[in-house]
Amino acid sequence: MSVVVVGLGPAGTIATWALARAGHAVTAIDAGTSGSESRAPLAAATPTVRSTVYEEAVRAPGPQAGRDGIGGSKLLAAPQSYRLDPWTLRMRTRVEVRHGAGVLPPGTDVRDWPLDPADLHEWYERVEHLLRVGPRPPTEWTRRMAAAARTLGLQPFAAPAAASRDTGVLLGQAVATGRVTTMPGTTVLEVLTDRSGVAGVRVHHEGRIRTVTARAVVLAGSVLANVRLLLLSGLGGPAVGRYFMSHNFLRVRGHFPGVNLDRGSAGPATATAVAEYDADGIDCTREGFVGGSILQAAMTGPAPSPDPEWGAVWAQPEQLPHRDNAIDLDPVAVDVLGRPVARLTFALHDDDHRRARRLQGVMRDWLVAAGAAITAAEEFAAHPLGTHLYGGARMGTDPQTSVVDGYGRVHGVPGLVVTGTATFPTCGGRGPVQTVEALAWRSATALAAGLR
Repeated sequence: MSVVVVGLGPAGTIATWALARAGHAVTAIDAGTSGSESRAPLAAATPTVRSTVYEEAVRAPGPQAGRDGIGGSKLLAAPQSYRLDPWTLRMRTRVEVRHGAGVLPPGTDVRDWPLDPADLHEWYERVEHLLRVGPRPPTEWTRRMAAAARTLGLQPFAAPAAASRDTGVLLGQAVATGRVTTMPGTTVLEVLTDRSGVAGVRVHHEGRIRTVTARAVVLAGSVLANVRLLLLSGLGGPAVGRYFMSHNFLRVRGHFPGVNLDRGSAGPATATAVAEYDADGIDCTREGFVGGSILQAAMTGPAPSPDPEWGAVWAQPEQLPHRDNAIDLDPVAVDVLGRPVARLTFALHDDDHRRARRLQGVMRDWLVAAGAAITAAEEFAAHPLGTHLYGGARMGTDPQTSVVDGYGRVHGVPGLVVTGTATFPTCGGRGPVQTVEALAWRSATALAAGLR
């Protein structure tokens, strides 16, 4: 019997590749099809949303932003590749040691990650070597913003990026071993278990429902897909769906009259960044929030900017795990097969707004220091269906407050592993993809060793 990997985005691709290299047969399942640029209608059925438990949830305008199919949503994004700040992995301990237990906002449940940061460092090193992570050459725009950052006493750096955002080559290497069977256009409906643990999955494939047996299953889809599948399967315990988080993106634009910033001359992975306002860089005892964000002045992409005199700085602000931000199954709304869709209960809190205002102020100052005559901050809004979602199957040691252990293994269900940002106890203020890939490789390696 093979290991089933569900989802072939960055986590599933790495997991499939690592398992095949370790000598295991893998059935790699993805709901998307070759060349797909959208979400699969069954695996990513449009959820319902509400701000509080006292409201009736309504259908969202569409599914979570992103893409199903080989490569997943990584193919839609810049291939930036950040490590999380070690502070993020030990946020609760670091905050309480430095500031005291009362600093964390009421209604939050911040937990340290149940792994050694030094161990994760090793897997970061492996990913960076495998995917050839490094800085992109500077441009007129990034040089201008780096110089301005130095005048503010900051230490700018070139954003790290992988050589390519396409991890399909890894899947090709895995398939070449002869140990991998791919099933595109297939939706996993349920994880099956017996007395010993995982028994396989029930799938919808080519209009039929069938069973794929397996010794182990790796859930490597998006947050909503992973959490919904756990809920539909009745697995994961009382913490499934809890502590849902999002990067509620910030952007501030600046106008540089008479200056052609040439921001279309390179891809969006090319950026100047500063880290002084990420992690514990802001004094939370005075500001009323914990955590911050990397700030980036990035290029617009390969197409010319609509207005070459406008530049922008953006941020991915930390959000803490609030108890009332959660994912469950809608009691009324269903997909085309009659299965409940995910229901999101999500709202911004006071600490989110304070953090956003503080970061927007710094972003304006940076643009002005670079010569911007006018700045304009976009409205700060909740993004429960953005590309950077977190939580719902977080890692920890207590099955009452977490779903998986430090290797992504679901408590009490031998053979079931979850990878991806659903397992993050905290989200940090940086892009998640390198951490997703490092954890997926680490989890797949541990699973492979346990199956021998």
